[in-house]
Amino acid sequence: MIKFFRKIRYKNLKEGKTVNYIKYAFGEIVLVVIGILIALSINSWNESRKNLAKKEILLKALKIEFTDNLKQLDTVLYYDNKVLKNIRRFINLDPDNSVEMTNDSMPNWFQNSSFRWTFNPLNGALRSGISSSEIHLINNDSLANLLFGWQDFVSDAIEGEVRTIAALVASKSITERYIRNTDYRSSYLPELGKSRFLSDYQSLFRDPLFEDYLTERYLSMNEVLDELNLVKKKNELIIKLINKELNKS
Repeated sequence: MIKFFRKIRYKNLKEGKTVNYIKYAFGEIVLVVIGILIALSINSWNESRKNLAKKEILLKALKIEFTDNLKQLDTVLYYDNKVLKNIRRFINLDPDNSVEMTNDSMPNWFQNSSFRWTFNPLNGALRSGISSSEIHLINNDSLANLLFGWQDFVSDAIEGEVRTIAALVASKSITERYIRNTDYRSSYLPELGKSRFLSDYQSLFRDPLFEDYLTERYLSMNEVLDELNLVKKKNELIIKLINKELNKS
């Protein structure tokens, strides 16, 4: 088409038809511009299509990741609540009450108060999305902000878990003076059987250091549960917003 206009333009120039020459020259320029615009439009459409595909892949990977995180988090919350329940039970026990101190459930209570479940979320898809800048393909500002702040937010809860585990480890030097590990571990692992040595629960509960431990463990676990419940709400919101974005695709 451009060759056709060029031949006519040269013919007009040769024959001295300046006005016609200018018209055809202008037409040639218009055609070139239109061609460029079409090419740019096609290129832009292709890029948009590729970006939409990348975003969908990222969102699906994030959905799987945060769904798994939520399941893990529910498990951690279940066991942490068990710990809190049993620590509260210990705080309310009367060391001078021989009936309470010889309760057959005591080993089981100690086992349930010794769980060390921690939340270790999967962040592979999230880290990949951030490092590759594909996270910026997500147009939902609320979702993008939650994803960018996720790891920092979770780290606060993990710090709390570290503190409560430290309190548990520190208590070993107190509890091992009076009770045998085998006694309460066997409630979880029956094959261990019973210890050959007697546990003295009454003396343990009369120890002021054990009371200090119970207070510290209770406070730290209560704080961890508050933080993990906030993490759960954010996790649920992220999944909800991801589903919303996927439904737009």
